[in-house]
Amino acid sequence: MHVLLMKGWWRQLMHLSNDLNEMGVVLTRVNNSCKAASREPVNTSQTAGSICDRDVNSTGSDHSSIVPIGSKVCEPEEVLVPALPETACVERGYITPQQAYNLLNAEEGHPALHDPYYILILDCRNAKRYKESHLVTARAAVTVIHPQLGCLISSIELQKYSIILLYAEEGCSPVGSVKARADSPDLQRCFFQLNALGMDPVILLGGFSAFNALYPFLCSSQMVLLEPERHTLTIYPSEILEGALYQGSVSQASDYGIIKNLHITHVVNATAKCPDAFPNMLCYLRLHLSDDSEQNLVEALPLASRFINAALKSEPAGRVLVHCSMGRSRSSALTLAFLMEHRSWSLLHALRWLKERRACTAPNVNFLRQLLTYEEQLFGSRLTSLDDIRR
Repeated sequence: MHVLLMKGWWRQLMHLSNDLNEMGVVLTRVNNSCKAASREPVNTSQTAGSICDRDVNSTGSDHSSIVPIGSKVCEPEEVLVPALPETACVERGYITPQQAYNLLNAEEGHPALHDPYYILILDCRNAKRYKESHLVTARAAVTVIHPQLGCLISSIELQKYSIILLYAEEGCSPVGSVKARADSPDLQRCFFQLNALGMDPVILLGGFSAFNALYPFLCSSQMVLLEPERHTLTIYPSEILEGALYQGSVSQASDYGIIKNLHITHVVNATAKCPDAFPNMLCYLRLHLSDDSEQNLVEALPLASRFINAALKSEPAGRVLVHCSMGRSRSSALTLAFLMEHRSWSLLHALRWLKERRACTAPNVNFLRQLLTYEEQLFGSRLTSLDDIRR
């Protein structure tokens, strides 16, 4: 079937199952309300800073920078017991709003949404509701699948789409069930018509209401179909932990609209030279890292991991964006370190989780080797092999 997304990621999604002396570490503190981290980061030769773990949405806050540099490897306080990621149980044929968000913002060299045949989104509500607001790039289902006339677009044309996503106003009942047919008859009709044509559509769990409640900035009253129009769309960072942890590029981290819409409070900047975009508004951990075979992450991994954890556990809870230049290698390594240390996942399980949410995840081999060492430090033994994660 044609439903494949960027080198097999869609199939994975549906089966869900240099040198320390050259590395500068800068922790930017915003507000006097920043508290010390609950765990000591690393013994340093200079004064270590506190991790901002309170609300930092203040433009008039006091700002300072602290640069700890050291050479001691940060050892875990205790050996972790490996755990498996817990995933929500979703009825076959459905995807969650978070999965739909990550599909809309997927990147593989360039934003997937810029390709007009990447995803066909069909709004199965009435015309009035569609005109009021709909998922970005969505089309009214009646313009593609007519209740009486059948398909208005040839099956050959439909087969060009990598993904076909349907949604009603609400709904989470099993496809084809009596309740589903009663709640959203137009969507069910459309679903089975497409099936009869050899398509394999998926349905948005909870419908438009659920998606709009979480991501109103990805809903619009405007119809966006043509490729030039698609190039004007904002592509957001991938959501790694729902409503909590995001990963993306430096351009996304520098877009105020993205920061505002995602309610980002903390940022891990893993670029070598790009400055922090909003130092007076957000709490930053600045790690001057290079994406090469010489870069040492011995301090960066625990620092980033514990900075993210402190932000997410603060009161009120923060939202963290981890970024490098493209959001592929350096940022992935730091996100993986957090998932291993604070979710107790092996590197293999953490990498699978991350790739299911950000298809372009690609830590370089040097980083993977260091992550394997970090895994051994955390768990007391190596749980993953390099062959496992390079397949």
